[in-house]
Amino acid sequence: MTDQYEYFAEVSKAYTLERPGGLWRRFGEEWEYLSLLDWQWHNVKETNVKYPPTAQVLQEVTPERAAELEADRQSWAQYWAFYPSERRWRAGQGPTTVVRRRRSPERIYDETFMRGHVWKPDSAIFEFFDARQTNPPHLEELTTEGAERLLQELFGVMGATDL
Repeated sequence: MTDQYEYFAEVSKAYTLERPGGLWRRFGEEWEYLSLLDWQWHNVKETNVKYPPTAQVLQEVTPERAAELEADRQSWAQYWAFYPSERRWRAGQGPTTVVRRRRSPERIYDETFMRGHVWKPDSAIFEFFDARQTNPPHLEELTTEGAERLLQELFGVMGATDL
């Protein structure tokens, strides 16, 4: 049996077809999105996400391309080197850990790599981008490979960026 879904990449603002902001599919009038948190497809009618993005930001992709995007979990995450403050970064002190963000239709999920070699929810990314903070941390964006190298250097672990 062939796949009857139509697939769409969400391409808005800083996103591209190569690295979209979300993955959607439609069967008739029923819309589903790929959760970038649990890696499952969810019907929008059964979640707090009530509508798909507007047609202006959705670009149709083939089922094969959708399968590639779905399988490449790393392409959905953004990573940054974490410095406790801009002052410490300017003083030449190194980063202390790595933080990452996954934007999913149901919510944005930010994590910090912590002692015990685990990712835990944290507000560091929000604090960096929030103009109201008086002493926000400093972040420098990393590739997935750069994040993996930094975590190996700081914590001696490999595979910490695996999703």
